[in-house]
Amino acid sequence: MKLNILILALTVCCGHSKTLPEFLKPFKCSTKRDLENCFLKSANKVIPLIVEGIPDYNVPKMNPFLVPFIQLISTPTLGLNLTNVKVYNLKNMKLNKIRFDWKKKIFTDEFHCEEIKVEGDYAVDGKVLVLPIKGNGPFVIYLKNGFYNYTMSASISDRNGEKYYHIDDSRMNYRIGDVKFEFNNLFDGNKQLGDEMNKFLNENWEPLLADFGPGISKTISSIITSFLQAFMKEIPHSEIFLD
Repeated sequence: MKLNILILALTVCCGHSKTLPEFLKPFKCSTKRDLENCFLKSANKVIPLIVEGIPDYNVPKMNPFLVPFIQLISTPTLGLNLTNVKVYNLKNMKLNKIRFDWKKKIFTDEFHCEEIKVEGDYAVDGKVLVLPIKGNGPFVIYLKNGFYNYTMSASISDRNGEKYYHIDDSRMNYRIGDVKFEFNNLFDGNKQLGDEMNKFLNENWEPLLADFGPGISKTISSIITSFLQAFMKEIPHSEIFLD
């Protein structure tokens, strides 16, 4: 996944602390009193606001979220690259669960989204399961009823008397209820072969997800990491939590 340039652009920091944006201040939570429930309620209120972008904090507009390039799969038998990718419906993400392990500095979240729409351009060549596939053109993928478990480990640094978090590592597991693929212009625009292949892909989405899923999951994980790191680079602990 060549998202390094994107993540770097999101995490540029100004060298001095910033305060929490005014519209987020009413949602600050205490680390000592019912933190997890407070954080759940607050997060689900502000997610639709944050995805509209906060330029002063290097948080871009995420409705849609733009990804220049995704190498979805690269094996000896199949190559699938996506370009000019747009990810829609992140504003509908709901935070279902959150766990804070302050001693280990490990934080775990579970997000749910009824539908994430991913569209852009594709180039594919190789075999899917047992069938040959080749083509390039526009695509749409729908990820329906998805649960995304995001875990990050963090470290703390002191800067100008304030504590800042930095994401050292992150990973994501997922469960998806259904996937719909629409690849246009397969087989040099042969509609019959293209329709048959799309039907085959949609009928066999579960085994295909074993191949395609890691790339999709890494993209969503990178989006979450980029967003969090943009804030955490510039906003200290004292501005995120009440105590």
